[in-house]
Amino acid sequence: MPVVTLKDIANLVGVSVNTVSRGLKDKPDIGLKTRQRIKEAAAALGYRPNLNARSLVLQKTSTIGVAVTEMDNPVRMEFCEKLRVRAERDGYRLLTTSLAQNDEQEWSTGNTGSIEDLLARRVDGLIIGTIWGLTGEQPLGPLLKECRQTETPVVVFGTPETELADCIEIDFFDSGYRLTEHLIRKGYRSISYFGKPDDARFEGYEKAMKDHGLEQWFRIWNHPANRLRVGQDTMNLYLEQNSRPPQAIVASNDLGAIGIISSLKKHGLRVPQDCAVAGFDNIAIGEFIDPPLTSIGFDNSTFADAVWNMMIRRLRKLETGPAQKITLNQELVIRESC
Repeated sequence: MPVVTLKDIANLVGVSVNTVSRGLKDKPDIGLKTRQRIKEAAAALGYRPNLNARSLVLQKTSTIGVAVTEMDNPVRMEFCEKLRVRAERDGYRLLTTSLAQNDEQEWSTGNTGSIEDLLARRVDGLIIGTIWGLTGEQPLGPLLKECRQTETPVVVFGTPETELADCIEIDFFDSGYRLTEHLIRKGYRSISYFGKPDDARFEGYEKAMKDHGLEQWFRIWNHPANRLRVGQDTMNLYLEQNSRPPQAIVASNDLGAIGIISSLKKHGLRVPQDCAVAGFDNIAIGEFIDPPLTSIGFDNSTFADAVWNMMIRRLRKLETGPAQKITLNQELVIRESC
């Protein structure tokens, strides 16, 4: 099927190509009735604007590349949707790609190619959500340096601070501390941490336990695709090896916490009477399980606003100085699981 051009619309309406072009852009010097006729003709012919040609003229694509890990995670999915809404309000579209992550949280070589593909599409800005450090020696360092040279704005989150890009930092240490302290204030003393002991959440848990003179206990899990399953399996194994559960469990994410609750209930144990459970992320489904899950996280609308506001300020040249950093604290949402 031949591509419909502005000339085809002009011939159908009986006006010049320039009039068609200005009419499709709703320029006020083109009469309202003429604009309407032009748009009706364009729709009837199946006209689609040539975005590539427009990009060449304007030297911008009005697209933002988004590269994030854990796209199967409800938190990430909701964040990307909130971000899409923010971007479209300002006239931008998102091109989204998923970054691979194995159980050891190692960088996949395919990730570099995924981000290079976004840059090859001449995105106006780049948003990266990852777990890896982004210093010059890390895999993304050369890409970020290239973005700086081409004046392509970059915002990163979920990673240690970097001087190569604007950064949204989440204070997971504070979150781990406050969530654990909530359990301690509720009277729990035997509190176990389920997750990996090499992240800031665990460090916050550890500090809170030490500050109150309590012994730390933890069970290690990795980050497989099925977080519900790993929570359930880890709890099953714990109950096979121990006659009773701890008084309370801090799980490193809500999906794992839900799996833990499932295991406890299958073993005839009550939550929170026999074992309290709390998690991280405050995913929407946590409010609707039985019992509703206590969690610490933040509203994804707030998070998307912070990321997008940092990006749009760079795009509009409202911020032109060195890389900026914003630290966000999460909100403790107390429900019936503890």
